[in-house]
Amino acid sequence: MTIAQIEDRGSALAWSPISSHTDVIALGSKDSGSIGFDDVGGDLELYDFNITGSSTPQVIGSTKTSTRFASIGWTHYSPQNQYGMGLIAGGMVDGTVQIWNPASILAGGNGKVEPITTVKEHSGGAVTSVAFNPHLNSDMQQLLATGGSNGEVLITSLERPENPDVFPPSPDQSKQSAEITNMAWNSQVPHILASATGNGTVQIWDLRQKKPWCDLRCEHGGIAVSDLAWNPTEGLHILTASGDDRNPVMKLWDLQRTTSHPLATLEGHTGGILSVDWCPHDASLLLSCGNDNRTILWDLYSLQPIDEINDNEEQSAGGTNQIAGMYGGNLGSSVQRRYDVKWSPLQRGVVSTCSFDRKVQAHSVIGAVNKSGRPPSWLKRPSGVSCGFGGSVISFGAENKAVKVNSVVEEPVLKKTALEFDNAIASRDFKGYCRSKAEGASHAGDAYGVQLWEFMQIIFDPNARMQILNYLGFDPVAINQRAMEFNEDHGALNGAVSSLSLEDKEKPVLPMSKEAEDIIKQALLVGDFEAAVECCFRSGNLADALVLSSCGGAELWAKTQAAYFSREAQKRPFLSVVSAVIHNQLGELVAASDPTQWQETLAILSTYGKSEEFPSLCLALGDRLDEAGDSANASLCYMCALNLDRAAKHWNSQLNEANRASGSIDVLALHSFVEKVTIFMQAPEVNAVLNPSVAPLFASYAKLLAEQGLLEAAAKYCTTESQECNEMRDRLYNSGAGQGCKHIITSPPPFPFYRSNVGVAPKVSTTTTNGAVNSHQQSSQQSAYQAQQTSYQQPQPQTNTQRTNPDQLPPNWMALQDPASGMTYYANQATGETSWEKPASQSTSPAHPVSNTVGVYHSQQQGTAQQQQQAATNGINGIATTSNEVVSRYGDGFVSSASHPELGQQYGNIGTSNPYHVSERPGIAAVSSTAKAPVSGTFDPNIASKLKAEHQHIAEGLLSLVSSLSSCALSLSEKKQLSESEKAVSILLKKTARGEVDSAVVEKVNMILTAAQNKDYAGAGRIQKGLVDTDWSKHKDWLKGVKFLIQLATKKQV
Repeated sequence: MTIAQIEDRGSALAWSPISSHTDVIALGSKDSGSIGFDDVGGDLELYDFNITGSSTPQVIGSTKTSTRFASIGWTHYSPQNQYGMGLIAGGMVDGTVQIWNPASILAGGNGKVEPITTVKEHSGGAVTSVAFNPHLNSDMQQLLATGGSNGEVLITSLERPENPDVFPPSPDQSKQSAEITNMAWNSQVPHILASATGNGTVQIWDLRQKKPWCDLRCEHGGIAVSDLAWNPTEGLHILTASGDDRNPVMKLWDLQRTTSHPLATLEGHTGGILSVDWCPHDASLLLSCGNDNRTILWDLYSLQPIDEINDNEEQSAGGTNQIAGMYGGNLGSSVQRRYDVKWSPLQRGVVSTCSFDRKVQAHSVIGAVNKSGRPPSWLKRPSGVSCGFGGSVISFGAENKAVKVNSVVEEPVLKKTALEFDNAIASRDFKGYCRSKAEGASHAGDAYGVQLWEFMQIIFDPNARMQILNYLGFDPVAINQRAMEFNEDHGALNGAVSSLSLEDKEKPVLPMSKEAEDIIKQALLVGDFEAAVECCFRSGNLADALVLSSCGGAELWAKTQAAYFSREAQKRPFLSVVSAVIHNQLGELVAASDPTQWQETLAILSTYGKSEEFPSLCLALGDRLDEAGDSANASLCYMCALNLDRAAKHWNSQLNEANRASGSIDVLALHSFVEKVTIFMQAPEVNAVLNPSVAPLFASYAKLLAEQGLLEAAAKYCTTESQECNEMRDRLYNSGAGQGCKHIITSPPPFPFYRSNVGVAPKVSTTTTNGAVNSHQQSSQQSAYQAQQTSYQQPQPQTNTQRTNPDQLPPNWMALQDPASGMTYYANQATGETSWEKPASQSTSPAHPVSNTVGVYHSQQQGTAQQQQQAATNGINGIATTSNEVVSRYGDGFVSSASHPELGQQYGNIGTSNPYHVSERPGIAAVSSTAKAPVSGTFDPNIASKLKAEHQHIAEGLLSLVSSLSSCALSLSEKKQLSESEKAVSILLKKTARGEVDSAVVEKVNMILTAAQNKDYAGAGRIQKGLVDTDWSKHKDWLKGVKFLIQLATKKQV
């Protein structure tokens, strides 16, 4: 598509290499454009195409020249950085080379700008080619190569542009035998230069050795090499173009292989080629123009034209021109002819053309490039980055071809904390770690954290329950000392009991009435302790009642205690504790306890609770606090109960709260959660397993550690069987960067995903004698399932005795052909029975019971093999059994399929090829005893229609390739190879239609076909060799023929 056009300019063109002026071109006039004969001067103009803008091309600077241009070039080389827009060199028709500063021309507008210097070393004709060395930052970046019409090649050093040095590329040889048509510097090596001549040769110069490196005899008979171009990415590939109208070809040379024969030839022009240019942004694209008025875009992968660049105006006008009508209309073909094509060095997908009808155009070929079927290389990412497992980051850049692998730590604080924790776990000093965590929480002002880690430290102590008392502030020694030193003067007798001491000799007695004393004495005299106790209670002498009840038996003692506690508990609250201890009712004590006094309750449990009851009592206390809304202190009680699930509930709620506050996963809060759970699980009597609700958090933590590069640490937390942990364990074990993980995950973990072989059963049609046969009753999947069973139900015999057609087979019977003898035999697809004789429709075959014992199968394999061998021998000799000598059905209930590939596909088993000549064959058939029959290589003209839609293009492409080779002249050996290729293609397509070729193999066949269609026969051969290495045993029946097909296509270039 033409995107810009400059009228009435017959010029030599050079694109700006300056990134700030990507749309600018330099035009050096090749003719005067006037009708006078005395105008010999020219113009150097700077045009802005305005490709990225909306305006038309504009002149942004120009100057007059003393003579016209034969060639022009532009470089961004700037000696001492004094030329901001580089330098422009013009090869003039008078044999001079003029050097300009484009910045001066741009600043001078349309005024006269003198060249920096004029080199007058060429003599005897125009300077037909100028070429700046494109290798900046090399020791030859200052060099300018020029070639003249007299065959002279000179090198100009512009290190000092005002006074340049000029020298030949070789002291012994500076001239070639014909006009220099074009010159080009090697794209990879800065000291290699190529020059094309009008006598068909190309000279390759080595400026470092100062001598020619080689000569290419490109054309014969004095035909000129009109242009040449180096491969922009491969320094040993060069392309030459022929200007001969009789043989207008371009030749691609590989200088590493040979300089006498081209690597490839491009044919497409019908007139001599005038100009070529290799795309600097995509080495697969080439542009050419010629005497046939065609400008062709080539795909060098396929060596074929992919589009043609036309003049939009000429197309819309039907190819007419105002001049075409003059002189009989014979100029129409010449005025549209282009003599120069160039790719923009900076604007990707933009090219320029200069034509003899004095038009300079810019075209966009982005849409045309897509016709190759590949995106252009400039759409590839110049740089990229990918994050890998274990915190690895892989990157590549445009300037440096090296691929860098770095380790990035996104959470350095987490990594540091995790390493410290991992070291603490390894040291096994859990009490010390808990102590340090408690101190850290204290400094941070975290009261709950202090309690938690001090409780965590206590559970690692051998005398944990005593340590709980001390931590809660109940020191037995201190309490005993206080009790011994306590003394209180009530001043009243009724308080005397409270002030008594165990060492007091004189005990004050509470007053008791005379009547009460008499009743108690009389009750004691008759031995009625219960009456005496009751009288003591009624008179208020409770201590006397307790003493008397101890003598009246256990029942009276218990009854008296209960009455005492019931009466005095409200006055003395501590008595409820005594009651609970005496009566072993700590559970009721917990249920009635005050949640705000949970420390006292926990102390009671620690002091009086039995070892086996202590965990459940602490659990009940935790539940009591949790119901009261005190989940934090409840978690401490759960810790005393060594119950991980209940304790982790509050820790999990803390984590969720932190996540909500941060708006994402709070990695440090997650670490804190995992830290608490991990330390708690190390306690001596904790045998907890992670709750399913907690397991995903450990998997997330392991993933976080892996992302920081801590693979071995991550492996230690993949301890559950959750899906997340299974996936992480698999990645860690198989990670090349985490070899230490294999010492932690001692055995290879199972694959964490479910493998499902997804396939579509091919549609199979079965034919029977005289047509009528019932279709199979079960799908291939059901049949495959049945084939794995070890016992089967005995089928019911057919009871239908009607017979409407004497030639019709009974239900479930079908006719098959034995491949060994060619004879027809009959098989019952429901029972597995076979017979050489055609079964009668009214008769039914007796069913023989089959043992379902697996051991029978093993014990009878040898006999079964002998029976099969005997049956096969009978089949070969043409011996048929009678209806009474039919083989018993297979143990798996399937018919023989070796003689019928479609049955093998339909039913999924392989049996013998002949019916058995025995009356019985007990046991289960050995499915793998006989291989499948080979697929016929006979060509099926309708095979393409039997393939899936996504495979039909493969059939069409392979058959087209075979057809093209058939039309070529072939030797006797090549005809044999083609015959083998035809058979291979037929077998491949048949097996593909039946689903016998894996999708991966089909995809590689598609790649072989694509490579062959693109003339990349070497690539096709590599893919075929890869299939031979991996799938020869399965597909050797067609792989060798495909190799012949590739070899023939390579020879014939079809």
